[in-house]
Amino acid sequence: MGLATGQPSTPEYKRLTPQQFRQVMQLQERYVNGRTGGRPASLPHYDLTNLDFSGQDLSGANFSGSKLQNCKLEGARLADANLFGADLRLANLNRADFSKSDLRGACLRGALLEEASFAGADLRRGTLARMATGDELALRPKATDATRVQARGADFTNAKLAGAILTSADLRNATLSGADLRNIDARKVDLTGAILERADLTNAKLNDAILRGAYLSKAVLTGAEMHGVDISGAILEENAFASAIGVEGLTKPEIHKISDEALLEILHQHGVWVASNGREGKRAVLSNTDLSRCDLKQVNLAMATLVFAQLRGANLTGAMLAMADLSFADLREANLTKADLRGASLSHAHLGAAALSGANLGPLERVGSGAQDLPANLEGAKFFDADLRKANLTKARTQDAQFGGALVDDLDVIEVE
Repeated sequence: MGLATGQPSTPEYKRLTPQQFRQVMQLQERYVNGRTGGRPASLPHYDLTNLDFSGQDLSGANFSGSKLQNCKLEGARLADANLFGADLRLANLNRADFSKSDLRGACLRGALLEEASFAGADLRRGTLARMATGDELALRPKATDATRVQARGADFTNAKLAGAILTSADLRNATLSGADLRNIDARKVDLTGAILERADLTNAKLNDAILRGAYLSKAVLTGAEMHGVDISGAILEENAFASAIGVEGLTKPEIHKISDEALLEILHQHGVWVASNGREGKRAVLSNTDLSRCDLKQVNLAMATLVFAQLRGANLTGAMLAMADLSFADLREANLTKADLRGASLSHAHLGAAALSGANLGPLERVGSGAQDLPANLEGAKFFDADLRKANLTKARTQDAQFGGALVDDLDVIEVE
């Protein structure tokens, strides 16, 4: 048998009768439950288009080379499964578990992957062998195609994605810590709030990508193409882009320094503005301002605008920050003990190792003419190793928020959304 370099013939896919499908799933169930006679589903090169596997435990199953287009796999478990070269286009994989699975050369174009887990999975290039003519085999290298996937909040921790295609994908608030992202094509990908700590992005194509509020500590960006990348509010080392390409076109806010005198005047005018219900004074606008390590203890910044503000290590003990906009702010190591953050926006803010003991992140009640409660917005916020003991998060919006390593003794989380 020889190797051909021409076009392989179109593969013939096998099909299952409804009775065969039920039998395969029964044996799979016996397998995952450790019962006698069970065995993992083995369905290589099958046409399984449009089937519903939602919530099923398919751990260890073999779907290599199979068609799973438009399949429903929502909440399914496929840990250690073989999906080498599988076609998962437009499939619903939301909240599915693909940890340590083999997805080399798979097609995920347009699939739904929100909150799915690919921790430790292999999504590198796969070389597919197909019969060509006669008794010859054609070898066809194929990159994993995840173009336009909807993977908000997905977990790719330590996943292997080298050479994968991720153009125009939605990876907002996804976790890619320690992931192998060498040579990926991630042009126009949305990585807002994504965690890329220790990720290897060597020679990655990131042109026109969005990295607003992303966490890039210790990420490797050697040779990465960065033309038109938005890194507003991203956390990264000072020389992170020293070996990257096109860094002169990066989009990022200019951080302003401010004198003590100017800050005191802004705070004074804001106090007057609050006390007069906006009739006098001036609302504090401190967006893109460097307030790192400032002493702002007991300060009144209710309804102030602090988007992209640098507040690392700032002392905000007992501060009044109700309805303040702290979106994308850097509050790492800040002291917010007993701060009033009712109704505040901390969307995509970085609060690593911040002190929030006794802080009030509950709703501001009976706001406006409709007397509605205004919850705190913590969507996509990073609370790694923060102290949240005795904090109040009642009704807070916490979608995609990260609390890894946080101290949460006596944390009030009643009705967290």
